[in-house]
Amino acid sequence: MASKDLDRLLALLPTFEHQKGIRLFDEVAKDPSTAAPILQELLAVVSNHDDPQLHTPHGVLTVQAGRELLRLTRPPGGLGLLRFLVLYNFSLPKKALTPSQVESAARAIPSASREEQEVAYRKFVFERMGTKASFLLARIALDQGVEAAGHLAVRASLDDLGRLGHNLALAVGYADFASVLGLPRGLVPIANLGQLQSVGLQSVPPGEIPPLDRSRSAEADGEALAALLDEWEFDRVEPILRAFASEGKADQAYRPLLVAASADPGFLGHTLTEVHTARLASRFLTPAENAWLSWKLYRTLTTRFGYPEFLRLGAAEHREPAAIMAALESSLRYKSPPAEETVRHALESDVPLDAILESVVDFYGQWTVGEKEHTISYLNAVLQTAKFLGKDEALLPLAIGLSKLPF
Repeated sequence: MASKDLDRLLALLPTFEHQKGIRLFDEVAKDPSTAAPILQELLAVVSNHDDPQLHTPHGVLTVQAGRELLRLTRPPGGLGLLRFLVLYNFSLPKKALTPSQVESAARAIPSASREEQEVAYRKFVFERMGTKASFLLARIALDQGVEAAGHLAVRASLDDLGRLGHNLALAVGYADFASVLGLPRGLVPIANLGQLQSVGLQSVPPGEIPPLDRSRSAEADGEALAALLDEWEFDRVEPILRAFASEGKADQAYRPLLVAASADPGFLGHTLTEVHTARLASRFLTPAENAWLSWKLYRTLTTRFGYPEFLRLGAAEHREPAAIMAALESSLRYKSPPAEETVRHALESDVPLDAILESVVDFYGQWTVGEKEHTISYLNAVLQTAKFLGKDEALLPLAIGLSKLPF
């Protein structure tokens, strides 16, 4: 019976029947094993989001952030967040596009070399030929794989990252969904991404990214990078970023920028979210593209670098774990005591960072205010950055992020 109920819920997700759907969700979610198939189906359904009135459709961005957050916990943890994502899904208009329709249209496009396909795709995007761009990008996915199509789209977004980085974020979000879903289901997000880029990148000419100079003029040294940024010696920064990219460590090059963006997260957290997105984008890009993107963001996103000394952890303390976690919950519920105090005590008392992040995700279902789309994206950037920075520097994104987020 539970299996039938799950099938009924999954069949309802593409509809607007939110009352019936959420009642069914509350029943099937009593079995923690249903969380994974529900989330997987959400990726497929939301990647078919269709709302021509929106300049930036946030459906995929919100569910992508929610998926990343849910990977920080385990069922039944995160149930409140998953419930919100299901309910949010019902508010999104959907296309009727299916993988078989995309595949049929894509295979009708004549075969060509990879270079010819890429040139044609950029031409279609530039001239806002959305249908042609959509199915050509799908043809590239069929011929060369989902990752190749994702790379082309993410690379195209580098020519205009978009207001608040939304062109980059959309490319990464849809490419990520396609990668997770695989073929043939991943054809739908790939096709929809082509359509979106023909709007967001219309009349944007392809830009040149210089080949990576692999001569070893610098080492991929994170401490040296942070020190040079703190001293504003930018003439020596770019070679280090190139070194990180050439060694396949492009994501590690973002560490000082994530620290800076955590301290000054921007409007609704968009600055921190953009840096987090760029770090995710690194897996789709070539070393030369990664070096170019990191250098651009270091030069344009902020003017302050360095970790604030007042948020450094102090000496280890010994407190009751139950009392520490109760205080953290009070921070999330009432903002009293402030998160800076309770998270600090938790980290200094050797509470595992993973446990702190998990508790925040699990508490999300009790948050009742705020613009949920941006709240989820900013929260995800905060928690993922804290995890990436590690225990010694996690207090910065957590203290500032949790103080700004609405509960």
